[in-house]
Amino acid sequence: MGERKRFEEFSGADWAELVRASAGVDLSWIVPAPSADGWTLAPDALRFVTQMVREVRPRHVLEMGSGLSTRLLAREAVGGCVISSVDHDPQYNWETGGGQAGNVAFHLAPLVVREFGGKLCGAYLIRPDRMASKEPVDLVVIDGPPVNLGGREGTLYQVMDYARAGTVVLLDDSKRPEERAAIRAWRDNLGDAIAVEQLAGFAKGMAAIVIHKPVRTAELWKHRFELSRRELERAVPQGETVAIAGESWWAEELALSRKVRPLMEKDGQYWGEPADDAAALAEVERLAARFVAFGWPAFWWLGHYREFVSRLGGRVVENDRVVLFDRRA
Repeated sequence: MGERKRFEEFSGADWAELVRASAGVDLSWIVPAPSADGWTLAPDALRFVTQMVREVRPRHVLEMGSGLSTRLLAREAVGGCVISSVDHDPQYNWETGGGQAGNVAFHLAPLVVREFGGKLCGAYLIRPDRMASKEPVDLVVIDGPPVNLGGREGTLYQVMDYARAGTVVLLDDSKRPEERAAIRAWRDNLGDAIAVEQLAGFAKGMAAIVIHKPVRTAELWKHRFELSRRELERAVPQGETVAIAGESWWAEELALSRKVRPLMEKDGQYWGEPADDAAALAEVERLAARFVAFGWPAFWWLGHYREFVSRLGGRVVENDRVVLFDRRA
């Protein structure tokens, strides 16, 4: 067999070619025939997952959301490949409480809320000892959890603990607003550690995420600060003052190489929240700060002090981690 493809180097045209190739995958073995309705992967997604198993030639597959896709993976995975199939619902985890069946290790995992780099997200309570292998995963299929049970943003952060450089992640249902929001958050919080490609032609949407550098969950906090620091230092010229809203620990952790003033401030120290919009605006004027930044712990200010925010100028940085206003923009 030839060398494995380097998905880190894939272009949009390369992904489009794989989508076209998947159209010829035979699903006649599935009875009754799958449809695009319901919880399971649509036929076009099933074909593409099949094609990706053949292209990636994985040794270890992680599946989040069990069911028909588990049968497909078990059928296609060859050459010693094993599958870790995670689901919160016994009905879809092949009605088991976990255990091993052929090349599939079933893991019935409760849904919980966990912190990922300062964000609270729904997640599977995954036990590493219930995985099919201790080897890194080569291919991941995300088809859970359901939106009304926490959604899927937390899943990619979890995957990072089991991934390697070059791991390919497939996200089903990527046309839905909730999945699009998860993709935006992944791009914001992981930066160039991943590459995301929204693939065309899928009934429910399909996104391919290639992990360039795994950002472990224990590292995500520091990673989010590093991304924020880089963005703010690109946007704020040397010599300009940045007023940073909220408690001072966030600004201290950020360690910005610019002049930073806490908002509100007294004797150089953070002095609590402003009484109202007028007080906040007066403080920015007193500090003579051209730039005003809101880190994620202070995002609530954006909704609470609406009049103040409306008079801060243009948003020159805005993402899931930090919002920066330039009062001259």
